[in-house]
Parts: sequence; C-alpha cells; structure tokens
Amino acid sequence: MSSSELVRLAKRKENRKAIETAYANAAQSYLIHYSCESFYNNESGQSRRVTSIAVRNLASAQTHSWSIHKSAELQKKLENINDDLDSLEHHMLEDYFQFLRNHANFTFIHWNMRDEAYGFQAIEHRFRVLGGEPYILQDERKLDLARVLTALFGNSYAPHKSASGRKGRLMSLIEMNEIEDLDALQGAEEADAFKNGEYLKLHRSTLRKVDIFANILDRVHGKTLKTDATFSDLYGFKPVVLIEIVKTHPLYSLAGILITGVTFYTRVFGLFM
Repeated sequence: MSSSELVRLAKRKENRKAIETAYANAAQSYLIHYSCESFYNNESGQSRRVTSIAVRNLASAQTHSWSIHKSAELQKKLENINDDLDSLEHHMLEDYFQFLRNHANFTFIHWNMRDEAYGFQAIEHRFRVLGGEPYILQDERKLDLARVLTALFGNSYAPHKSASGRKGRLMSLIEMNEIEDLDALQGAEEADAFKNGEYLKLHRSTLRKVDIFANILDRVHGKTLKTDATFSDLYGFKPVVLIEIVKTHPLYSLAGILITGVTFYTRVFGLFM
C-alpha cells in the first residue's frame, strides 16, 4: 500500500472521528446554510447580497433563521421590501452575528462555506460593506460536510449531475437516498428567485437545506448513506491486490496468512472503524 493510500486512510479515520465527536457533542453542534444573490455573472464585482441564513441544532433539531423577509416583517416593511434592502440585510446580519458570538464554542457544520465567494468569510465581508463589525468564528469551529464526504467515500462518491439532470453532488445524494427536498432550490433557481424578489421562497429553500444536511449527516453517522463509492474508493486499494500478495510472497505459509490477516485487519481496517 503506497504512502498516498495510507494518508487517505488516515484522513478517512480523522473525518470519521470528527463526525463521532459532533454527535457526542450534538447539543453544541449546528448545521448551517445560507442563500445569497448569485455570484456568477457578476460583472460589477460587488459582494453578493445575503438573503437568508439558517442553523439547525444537531441534537434537538431546533432551528434559528434570519432573512431579509423576516427583517422586513419585523420592521413593517414587507410592502416596500426592495426599497430598503441594505437596511434590512444589515438588520438580519446583525442578529446572525450576535448568535455566532453567543455560540462561539459550538461546532458549525456546513456545505462548502469556505471562502469569500461563498462562505463564512463572504458573510463577514458583506456585513463590513454594510457598516457592521462581524464576529469571526474560528476555523476549528467549522466542519465542512462536503469535504468529509470526499474523505470518507472518495472523489467519485456522487456525480456532479443527478439522475434527473439537476446540478451538484448534493442533488445527486438527495435523489440516491430519496431525501425529501420540497422547497430546496438549485443555484440558478435561487438566482431567479432573487431577481424576482421572492425572498420568502429563498428563506424556505435555506430552511429545507439545513434539514437535508441533517438527514445526510445522520446517514453518514449511521453508515447508511448510499453513494457511488467503490471498494477502492473507500479503502485505497482493490481486493485483488491482497490475493496477488498471498499468491506470490514466499513467506506466506498458512500460518503466515492467518497472522498477516489479523495484523492487516487491526492496522489497516482499524483506520476506518
């Protein structure tokens, strides 16, 4: 087994442990997702407006959410929501960052929220643009579910286009595992909803997606998630490799095979138990 395969197995063990830790501390773990103005076809280069954010507690399933639509309702501005978007977005983000500040020691499990295009940093930057001072959640408090899945199941765990033609591995997993996805919008659909001022629709999509992430995470934890991962994707080698080693190695007597098998199991398969 090559060094790269051993590294891969070690990463698999590390990410499996991260999942176990999250469930051991489920009351202090949240799933998080947000929607925003499309960051594609952005000729101006301006930061993308955040439209809704949701967090769901891993233990209780209690969900907190913030959105332009909710802020407009609280401030009695629903009828003229598009006339004061900056103020409404600022109100939404101010409440969100206060929540982060109050839960600084919690773990936040997300899907690809890792940079200034889309992620915690993008929300922080957006709040600064609006004149706010964001609370910075430390990186060790973030767990990227998308990267966890790659570490556990390999790069080909799900196609980038689902069986029905929807884009993204998330949509593929939803269909492969028959997960309820009512209200969950794809990227292009979210962009259209923003253009049409359908902020409630965006909010519902965000809420649905944290539910979906919780469903996927439960299946990962229970080792029941359906993927396209092969044996070699999971373990870094093909079963035939073991057979060839046994057939060709001069020291493999029957006793040697048994001893080696026990050693192999404890040393290698122990990496992903």
